[in-house]
Amino acid sequence: MEIQELLGSSFECRCGKTHTVPTEEFVYSEDAFGSMSRLIDTYSPDRSCMIIADNRTYAVAGREITDLCEADGARCSHFIVPDHDGESPTVDDATRDLLLRHTADSTFLLALGSGVINDLVKWVAFLQHKPYVVAATAASMNGYASANVAATIDGLKVLFHAAPPKAVIATPDILLNAPFGLSAAGLGDVLAKSVSSADWRLNHFLFEDYFCQFSIDLLKDLEPVYLNNPDKIKNRDPDGFKAMFTALFYSSIAMTITGTSSPASGGEHLVSHTLDMLAVRDGHSHDLHGRQVGVSSILMAALYERILTIDQPRFSPPPEQVDETFWGTLTPVVAEEYQKKLPRMIRAIEILNQPDNWETFRAAIKPHLIPARRLKECLRLAGAAHRYSDLRFNNAPVAQDFYLSVVNHAGQMRSRFTILDIAVLLGVIPEETEALTVKWCT
Repeated sequence: MEIQELLGSSFECRCGKTHTVPTEEFVYSEDAFGSMSRLIDTYSPDRSCMIIADNRTYAVAGREITDLCEADGARCSHFIVPDHDGESPTVDDATRDLLLRHTADSTFLLALGSGVINDLVKWVAFLQHKPYVVAATAASMNGYASANVAATIDGLKVLFHAAPPKAVIATPDILLNAPFGLSAAGLGDVLAKSVSSADWRLNHFLFEDYFCQFSIDLLKDLEPVYLNNPDKIKNRDPDGFKAMFTALFYSSIAMTITGTSSPASGGEHLVSHTLDMLAVRDGHSHDLHGRQVGVSSILMAALYERILTIDQPRFSPPPEQVDETFWGTLTPVVAEEYQKKLPRMIRAIEILNQPDNWETFRAAIKPHLIPARRLKECLRLAGAAHRYSDLRFNNAPVAQDFYLSVVNHAGQMRSRFTILDIAVLLGVIPEETEALTVKWCT
């Protein structure tokens, strides 16, 4: 099956599941916005649409889309999601409730934006049982067509299921001219696939969790375009951007058809989520998700490389409690997640201590990893964040001690088992965190 034939289809997969792709269209062309009136005809009984945007994204294309739709006889209204404490809007329950009130009478929604706007509209559309589409304003993240929403609830960064859009539309001109930091963040997000899929394989090997090779292979023909040619991203090459955005889109499809974020989210995402949570806790700003993920992907790849050099592992029991000194007021919600993970950490030691299992584990993981050096060079040559000091927290560069502390504790914040947990059980975290970070992320 050709990759574009997946949209709107259901098919039997060799993983044993029947995969269904709810997103029916992916339009990437200069006249993509011209498809909106047709989409309104398809999904809105009263031929109306409410555009949800923030001030920045509405300025990019809100008026253009409205004029195109109204020229064809459709009605368009809009709602501007307010900024949060002088920064961009956030995905939280307060903003969700605000949107629920303002979209109550709408039959069809258009998310005009990228990560935050898409997640908010995805959330609201799911709760209201309404169809929605998204018009992308930046190639900045891999969640456009996923069924997942990443939100902050009671201070904890949580991931939960919603419904993906009926269509994703984008114009090359807008993506190419988006702030370059957003595009570089998208590169960081898509490059995480190597280490996130390694974490997925790790869980499949240790706990016989569900795994789908097909979803991993979705990007295999697109990956070399941006991985081998990072200058195409730096120079805003149309072919490079198209490959990257298409990869971001199908990465979100992979998450949807498997019902898990595992194809594209592992230990590197936990580091990013921890930075976000600490920022919310302390009332600080944090950097773009993809920039945080990109830097952390380099370190997770380095962690894998270090651990795979160990011939005779010696495991220590996992900590029984989370570190209250680090998590502060977040301790109760983090501790609840960590207690769910503890049995897996104990089970992992039992499995990996069995004869030949360590060698089998190494053989299963090593061939599929992209080296840390290659990830770092790709991000560096693309002009993307590739050092912890490239990241911003509270309007200042991230300091080494702070980043080390985040890495040492990030595995505690979610029940998902990742390379961070193997590193803790082996003592690589925290004993070698600083050496690896200095080598690979400075």
